[in-house]
Amino acid sequence: MRHDSRFWPIVAGAAAGLTATLLVAGVLLWRGPAVEADSEPHAELDSAAAAPAPPPGRGGSVWGASYFPNVPLITHDGRRVRFFDDLIADKVVLINFIYTSCPDTCPMETARLLEVARLLGDRLGEDVFFYSITVDPEVDTPEVLGDFAANWGIPEGWKFLTGDPDDLVLVRKKLGVEIGDVESLKLAAHPISLVMGNQATGRWMKRSPFENSYVIADQLGRWLHNWTAPAVEERDYADAPEIRQISTGEDLFRTRCSACHTIGRGEVRNLAERRVGPDLYDVSRLRDREWLERWLKEPDAMLAEKDPLATELLARYQGIPMPNLRLTDLEVRQILGYIDQESRRVGDLSAGKEPPAGHAHHHDPAHASERGGGAVPQGD
Repeated sequence: MRHDSRFWPIVAGAAAGLTATLLVAGVLLWRGPAVEADSEPHAELDSAAAAPAPPPGRGGSVWGASYFPNVPLITHDGRRVRFFDDLIADKVVLINFIYTSCPDTCPMETARLLEVARLLGDRLGEDVFFYSITVDPEVDTPEVLGDFAANWGIPEGWKFLTGDPDDLVLVRKKLGVEIGDVESLKLAAHPISLVMGNQATGRWMKRSPFENSYVIADQLGRWLHNWTAPAVEERDYADAPEIRQISTGEDLFRTRCSACHTIGRGEVRNLAERRVGPDLYDVSRLRDREWLERWLKEPDAMLAEKDPLATELLARYQGIPMPNLRLTDLEVRQILGYIDQESRRVGDLSAGKEPPAGHAHHHDPAHASERGGGAVPQGD
Protein backbone atom coordinates (compact mmCIF):
# COMPACT_ATOMS: atom_id res chain seq x y z
CA MET A 1 0.00 0.00 0.00
CA ARG A 2 1.34 3.46 -0.89
CA HIS A 3 0.73 6.68 0.96
CA ASP A 4 1.23 9.46 -1.56
CA SER A 5 -2.04 11.19 -0.74
CA ARG A 6 -0.90 12.17 2.72
CA PHE A 7 1.31 14.99 1.52
CA TRP A 8 -0.65 18.25 1.54
CA PRO A 9 0.33 20.85 -1.01
CA ILE A 10 2.58 23.42 0.56
CA VAL A 11 0.26 26.38 1.00
CA ALA A 12 0.69 29.70 2.69
CA GLY A 13 0.16 29.15 6.39
CA ALA A 14 1.10 25.48 6.34
CA ALA A 15 4.73 26.40 6.65
CA ALA A 16 4.39 29.46 8.88
CA GLY A 17 7.61 30.40 10.60
CA LEU A 18 9.83 28.59 8.11
CA THR A 19 12.57 30.28 6.16
CA ALA A 20 11.95 31.85 2.76
CA THR A 21 14.33 29.35 1.20
CA LEU A 22 12.06 26.43 2.01
CA LEU A 23 11.67 25.02 -1.48
CA VAL A 24 14.97 26.07 -2.94
CA ALA A 25 16.97 23.09 -4.14
CA GLY A 26 19.83 24.02 -1.92
CA VAL A 27 23.26 22.59 -2.13
CA LEU A 28 25.04 21.35 -5.20
CA LEU A 29 27.98 19.20 -4.25
CA TRP A 30 31.34 20.27 -5.58
CA ARG A 31 32.81 17.76 -7.89
CA GLY A 32 36.00 16.21 -6.59
CA PRO A 33 38.53 13.59 -7.59
CA ALA A 34 37.73 9.93 -7.71
CA VAL A 35 38.00 8.29 -4.29
CA GLU A 36 39.73 5.02 -3.54
CA ALA A 37 36.93 2.80 -2.36
CA ASP A 38 38.65 0.05 -0.40
CA SER A 39 39.54 0.51 3.25
CA GLU A 40 41.95 -1.73 5.11
CA PRO A 41 39.91 -2.38 8.29
CA HIS A 42 37.11 -3.82 6.15
CA ALA A 43 39.17 -5.67 3.58
CA GLU A 44 36.85 -8.65 3.88
CA LEU A 45 34.31 -6.70 1.82
CA ASP A 46 34.18 -7.17 -1.91
CA SER A 47 37.03 -5.08 -3.28
CA ALA A 48 35.15 -4.32 -6.53
CA ALA A 49 34.11 -1.00 -5.08
CA ALA A 50 33.39 1.20 -8.06
CA ALA A 51 29.77 1.08 -9.14
CA PRO A 52 28.94 1.57 -12.82
CA ALA A 53 28.13 5.15 -13.71
CA PRO A 54 24.50 5.96 -14.51
CA PRO A 55 23.60 6.12 -18.21
CA PRO A 56 24.75 9.27 -20.05
CA GLY A 57 22.46 12.26 -19.73
CA ARG A 58 21.25 11.51 -16.22
CA GLY A 59 21.95 14.06 -13.53
CA GLY A 60 23.28 11.35 -11.27
CA SER A 61 26.28 10.91 -13.53
CA VAL A 62 27.65 14.16 -12.08
CA TRP A 63 27.32 12.96 -8.49
CA GLY A 64 27.96 9.28 -9.14
CA ALA A 65 30.60 6.71 -8.25
CA SER A 66 33.40 9.01 -9.40
CA TYR A 67 32.31 11.62 -6.84
CA PHE A 68 30.87 9.80 -3.86
CA PRO A 69 33.17 7.54 -1.82
CA ASN A 70 32.27 3.88 -1.71
CA VAL A 71 33.74 3.45 1.75
CA PRO A 72 32.63 0.58 4.00
CA LEU A 73 30.23 1.33 6.84
CA ILE A 74 28.48 -0.80 9.47
CA THR A 75 24.77 -0.55 10.24
CA HIS A 76 23.22 -0.61 13.69
CA ASP A 77 22.16 -4.20 13.06
CA GLY A 78 25.71 -5.28 12.25
CA ARG A 79 25.53 -5.40 8.44
CA ARG A 80 28.55 -4.26 6.44
CA VAL A 81 27.63 -2.01 3.53
CA ARG A 82 29.24 0.30 1.01
CA PHE A 83 28.22 3.97 1.07
CA PHE A 84 27.65 4.38 -2.67
CA ASP A 85 26.75 0.86 -3.86
CA ASP A 86 24.42 -0.11 -1.03
CA LEU A 87 23.12 3.13 0.45
CA ILE A 88 22.64 5.88 -2.12
CA ALA A 89 23.04 4.58 -5.70
CA ASP A 90 19.78 5.31 -7.60
CA LYS A 91 17.91 6.04 -4.35
CA VAL A 92 16.08 8.95 -2.74
CA VAL A 93 17.74 9.37 0.63
CA LEU A 94 17.77 11.49 3.76
CA ILE A 95 21.10 11.59 5.60
CA ASN A 96 21.91 13.28 8.87
CA PHE A 97 24.87 13.24 11.23
CA ILE A 98 24.43 12.73 14.96
CA TYR A 99 25.98 11.12 18.00
CA THR A 100 24.03 9.17 20.59
CA SER A 101 25.29 11.09 23.64
CA CYS A 102 24.43 14.49 22.11
CA PRO A 103 22.92 16.89 24.67
CA ASP A 104 21.86 19.43 22.04
CA THR A 105 19.73 19.10 18.89
CA CYS A 106 20.46 15.50 17.87
CA PRO A 107 17.55 14.10 19.94
CA MET A 108 15.25 16.74 18.45
CA GLU A 109 16.40 15.78 14.94
CA THR A 110 15.64 12.14 15.66
CA ALA A 111 12.19 13.01 16.99
CA ARG A 112 11.45 15.19 13.95
CA LEU A 113 12.54 12.46 11.55
CA LEU A 114 10.28 10.01 13.36
CA GLU A 115 7.41 12.31 12.40
CA VAL A 116 8.60 12.26 8.78
CA ALA A 117 8.89 8.46 8.91
CA ARG A 118 5.30 8.20 10.11
CA LEU A 119 4.12 10.34 7.20
CA LEU A 120 6.04 8.26 4.66
CA GLY A 121 4.62 5.04 6.07
CA ASP A 122 5.60 1.93 4.13
CA ARG A 123 7.41 4.03 1.54
CA LEU A 124 10.28 4.23 4.04
CA GLY A 125 12.58 1.42 3.00
CA GLU A 126 10.77 1.03 -0.34
CA ASP A 127 11.56 4.18 -2.31
CA VAL A 128 12.85 6.52 0.42
CA PHE A 129 15.71 5.65 2.78
CA PHE A 130 16.97 7.30 5.98
CA TYR A 131 20.59 7.13 7.19
CA SER A 132 21.85 8.60 10.46
CA ILE A 133 25.64 8.51 10.48
CA THR A 134 27.58 8.98 13.70
CA VAL A 135 30.27 11.63 14.13
CA ASP A 136 31.54 9.82 17.23
CA PRO A 137 32.57 6.35 16.03
CA GLU A 138 34.75 5.64 19.06
CA VAL A 139 31.68 5.67 21.29
CA ASP A 140 28.93 4.82 18.81
CA THR A 141 29.71 1.20 18.06
CA PRO A 142 27.14 -0.87 16.15
CA GLU A 143 25.93 -2.20 19.50
CA VAL A 144 25.46 1.31 20.93
CA LEU A 145 23.67 2.43 17.77
CA GLY A 146 21.50 -0.69 17.92
CA ASP A 147 20.43 0.09 21.49
CA PHE A 148 19.78 3.71 20.52
CA ALA A 149 17.59 2.68 17.57
CA ALA A 150 15.65 0.20 19.69
CA ASN A 151 15.08 2.76 22.45
CA TRP A 152 13.69 5.26 19.95
CA GLY A 153 11.57 2.70 18.11
CA ILE A 154 13.28 3.29 14.78
CA PRO A 155 11.32 1.70 11.90
CA GLU A 156 12.62 -0.38 9.02
CA GLY A 157 14.19 1.60 6.22
CA TRP A 158 16.15 3.82 8.61
CA LYS A 159 19.73 2.78 9.36
CA PHE A 160 22.18 4.16 11.89
CA LEU A 161 25.76 3.77 10.71
CA THR A 162 29.35 3.93 11.89
CA GLY A 163 32.72 3.25 10.33
CA ASP A 164 36.33 4.33 10.33
CA PRO A 165 36.75 7.99 11.37
CA ASP A 166 38.56 9.05 8.18
CA ASP A 167 35.88 7.43 6.02
CA LEU A 168 33.12 9.21 7.95
CA VAL A 169 34.86 12.58 7.54
CA LEU A 170 35.17 11.92 3.80
CA VAL A 171 31.44 11.15 3.50
CA ARG A 172 30.58 14.37 5.32
CA LYS A 173 32.85 16.46 3.11
CA LYS A 174 31.38 15.00 -0.07
CA LEU A 175 27.90 15.85 1.21
CA GLY A 176 28.98 19.40 2.02
CA VAL A 177 28.61 18.98 5.79
CA GLU A 178 31.57 20.51 7.60
CA ILE A 179 31.74 18.74 10.95
CA GLY A 180 35.34 18.12 11.91
CA ASP A 181 34.66 16.10 15.05
CA VAL A 182 32.15 15.58 17.82
CA GLU A 183 33.28 18.76 19.56
CA SER A 184 31.94 20.76 16.61
CA LEU A 185 28.43 19.57 17.42
CA LYS A 186 28.70 20.79 21.00
CA LEU A 187 29.04 24.42 19.97
CA ALA A 188 26.16 26.85 20.33
CA ALA A 189 26.16 27.34 16.55
CA HIS A 190 25.09 23.79 15.79
CA PRO A 191 25.68 23.15 12.07
CA ILE A 192 22.89 21.92 9.83
CA SER A 193 23.61 18.29 9.15
CA LEU A 194 20.52 17.14 7.25
CA VAL A 195 20.99 16.37 3.55
CA MET A 196 18.39 14.97 1.13
CA GLY A 197 18.85 13.88 -2.43
CA ASN A 198 18.12 11.67 -5.39
CA GLN A 199 21.39 10.23 -6.64
CA ALA A 200 19.91 9.15 -9.98
CA THR A 201 18.76 12.66 -10.89
CA GLY A 202 21.61 14.49 -9.19
CA ARG A 203 19.32 16.64 -7.03
CA TRP A 204 20.69 17.31 -3.53
CA MET A 205 19.81 19.90 -0.89
CA LYS A 206 20.41 20.75 2.73
CA ARG A 207 17.50 21.01 5.12
CA SER A 208 17.02 22.23 8.67
CA PRO A 209 15.83 19.78 11.34
CA PHE A 210 13.60 22.61 12.61
CA GLU A 211 11.40 22.46 9.51
CA ASN A 212 7.84 21.21 9.36
CA SER A 213 7.75 17.42 9.06
CA TYR A 214 5.05 17.58 6.39
CA VAL A 215 7.27 19.77 4.23
CA ILE A 216 10.23 17.39 4.58
CA ALA A 217 8.01 14.39 3.78
CA ASP A 218 6.54 16.17 0.76
CA GLN A 219 9.99 16.97 -0.59
CA LEU A 220 11.16 13.38 -0.11
CA GLY A 221 7.97 11.76 -1.36
CA ARG A 222 7.20 13.98 -4.34
CA TRP A 223 9.74 16.68 -5.21
CA LEU A 224 12.80 14.42 -5.22
CA HIS A 225 10.81 11.79 -7.13
CA ASN A 226 9.95 14.40 -9.80
CA TRP A 227 6.29 13.96 -8.83
CA THR A 228 6.25 10.58 -10.58
CA ALA A 229 4.25 8.98 -7.76
CA PRO A 230 0.58 9.53 -8.62
CA ALA A 231 -1.56 11.30 -6.05
CA VAL A 232 -4.71 9.38 -5.17
CA GLU A 233 -6.57 12.47 -4.04
CA GLU A 234 -6.67 15.95 -5.52
CA ARG A 235 -6.75 18.94 -3.18
CA ASP A 236 -7.92 22.42 -4.06
CA TYR A 237 -6.15 25.56 -2.88
CA ALA A 238 -9.61 26.98 -2.25
CA ASP A 239 -9.85 24.53 0.65
CA ALA A 240 -6.54 25.60 2.18
CA PRO A 241 -6.64 26.82 5.79
CA GLU A 242 -7.03 30.54 6.39
CA ILE A 243 -3.71 32.27 6.90
CA ARG A 244 -3.17 33.56 10.41
CA GLN A 245 -0.28 35.28 12.11
CA ILE A 246 1.46 33.20 14.76
CA SER A 247 3.41 34.48 17.71
CA THR A 248 7.14 34.03 18.16
CA GLY A 249 6.39 31.66 21.02
CA GLU A 250 4.22 29.46 18.83
CA ASP A 251 6.82 29.48 16.09
CA LEU A 252 9.49 28.41 18.58
CA PHE A 253 7.25 25.70 19.99
CA ARG A 254 6.42 24.32 16.55
CA THR A 255 10.01 24.26 15.38
CA ARG A 256 11.79 23.27 18.58
CA CYS A 257 9.30 21.46 20.82
CA SER A 258 6.42 19.91 18.87
CA ALA A 259 8.42 16.92 17.63
CA CYS A 260 8.48 15.65 21.22
CA HIS A 261 5.62 17.37 23.07
CA THR A 262 1.91 18.05 22.81
CA ILE A 263 -0.31 20.54 24.65
CA GLY A 264 -3.49 18.88 25.84
CA ARG A 265 -3.33 15.50 24.12
CA GLY A 266 -1.83 13.35 26.84
CA GLU A 267 1.51 11.59 27.01
CA VAL A 268 2.38 9.45 24.03
CA ARG A 269 5.64 7.80 23.06
CA ASN A 270 4.85 5.61 20.08
CA LEU A 271 5.72 6.26 16.46
CA ALA A 272 2.13 6.60 15.31
CA GLU A 273 1.57 9.51 17.72
CA ARG A 274 4.97 11.10 17.01
CA ARG A 275 5.80 12.29 20.52
CA VAL A 276 8.49 11.15 22.95
CA GLY A 277 8.06 13.55 25.86
CA PRO A 278 5.43 14.65 28.39
CA ASP A 279 2.31 16.58 27.50
CA LEU A 280 2.72 20.22 28.52
CA TYR A 281 -0.89 21.18 29.24
CA ASP A 282 -0.97 23.68 32.13
CA VAL A 283 2.67 22.94 32.91
CA SER A 284 3.25 26.42 34.36
CA ARG A 285 0.72 25.61 37.09
CA LEU A 286 2.11 22.14 37.71
CA ARG A 287 5.77 23.10 37.89
CA ASP A 288 7.74 25.80 39.68
CA ARG A 289 8.32 28.63 37.22
CA GLU A 290 11.99 29.08 38.08
CA TRP A 291 12.57 25.34 37.61
CA LEU A 292 10.75 25.39 34.26
CA GLU A 293 12.75 28.29 32.91
CA ARG A 294 16.05 26.71 33.85
CA TRP A 295 14.93 23.31 32.49
CA LEU A 296 14.21 24.82 29.08
CA LYS A 297 17.49 26.70 29.09
CA GLU A 298 20.01 24.15 30.40
CA PRO A 299 18.53 20.66 30.85
CA ASP A 300 21.92 19.02 30.36
CA ALA A 301 23.36 20.89 33.35
CA MET A 302 20.39 19.90 35.52
CA LEU A 303 20.78 16.26 34.53
CA ALA A 304 24.51 16.42 35.29
CA GLU A 305 23.64 17.83 38.72
CA LYS A 306 21.16 14.97 39.20
CA ASP A 307 18.24 17.29 39.80
CA PRO A 308 15.58 14.91 41.23
CA LEU A 309 12.78 15.88 38.86
CA ALA A 310 15.06 16.00 35.82
CA THR A 311 16.40 12.54 36.69
CA GLU A 312 12.86 11.22 37.15
CA LEU A 313 11.82 12.52 33.71
CA LEU A 314 14.89 10.98 32.09
CA ALA A 315 14.04 7.59 33.57
CA ARG A 316 10.34 7.91 32.65
CA TYR A 317 11.16 8.56 29.01
CA GLN A 318 13.52 5.65 28.51
CA GLY A 319 16.72 7.62 28.93
CA ILE A 320 15.94 10.02 26.07
CA PRO A 321 17.24 13.37 27.36
CA MET A 322 15.74 16.79 26.98
CA PRO A 323 18.11 18.52 24.51
CA ASN A 324 19.76 21.83 25.18
CA LEU A 325 18.41 24.01 22.37
CA ARG A 326 20.53 27.04 23.34
CA LEU A 327 17.45 29.15 24.02
CA THR A 328 17.81 32.71 25.27
CA ASP A 329 15.96 33.96 28.35
CA LEU A 330 13.53 35.78 26.06
CA GLU A 331 12.88 32.69 23.94
CA VAL A 332 12.21 30.63 27.08
CA ARG A 333 9.61 33.16 28.23
CA GLN A 334 8.04 33.25 24.76
CA ILE A 335 7.69 29.47 24.63
CA LEU A 336 6.18 29.29 28.11
CA GLY A 337 3.84 32.14 27.22
CA TYR A 338 2.57 30.20 24.21
CA ILE A 339 2.16 27.02 26.26
CA ASP A 340 0.08 28.99 28.79
CA GLN A 341 -2.05 30.53 26.02
CA GLU A 342 -2.61 27.20 24.27
CA SER A 343 -3.42 25.50 27.58
CA ARG A 344 -6.17 28.05 28.19
CA ARG A 345 -7.52 27.53 24.67
CA VAL A 346 -7.57 23.74 25.02
CA GLY A 347 -9.15 24.02 28.46
CA ASP A 348 -11.88 26.29 27.13
CA LEU A 349 -12.63 23.93 24.26
CA SER A 350 -12.78 20.98 26.63
CA ALA A 351 -15.25 22.92 28.77
CA GLY A 352 -17.37 23.72 25.72
CA LYS A 353 -16.51 27.41 25.65
CA GLU A 354 -16.24 29.32 22.41
CA PRO A 355 -12.80 30.82 21.72
CA PRO A 356 -12.62 34.65 21.74
CA ALA A 357 -13.36 36.33 18.41
CA GLY A 358 -10.32 36.30 16.17
CA HIS A 359 -8.59 33.70 18.36
CA ALA A 360 -9.65 30.52 16.54
CA HIS A 361 -6.63 28.48 15.48
CA HIS A 362 -6.30 27.30 11.92
CA HIS A 363 -3.60 24.71 12.31
CA ASP A 364 -1.55 23.33 9.47
CA PRO A 365 -1.89 19.58 8.77
CA ALA A 366 0.94 18.74 11.15
CA HIS A 367 -1.14 20.18 13.99
CA ALA A 368 -4.63 19.48 12.72
CA SER A 369 -5.24 16.87 15.43
CA GLU A 370 -4.34 19.35 18.19
CA ARG A 371 -7.53 21.40 17.96
CA GLY A 372 -8.75 20.31 21.34
CA GLY A 373 -11.79 18.28 22.30
CA GLY A 374 -11.90 15.28 24.56
CA ALA A 375 -10.73 15.11 28.14
CA VAL A 376 -7.96 17.40 29.24
CA PRO A 377 -5.04 15.48 30.79
CA GLN A 378 -3.80 16.32 34.24
CA GLY A 379 -0.15 16.56 33.21
CA ASP A 380 2.69 14.88 35.02
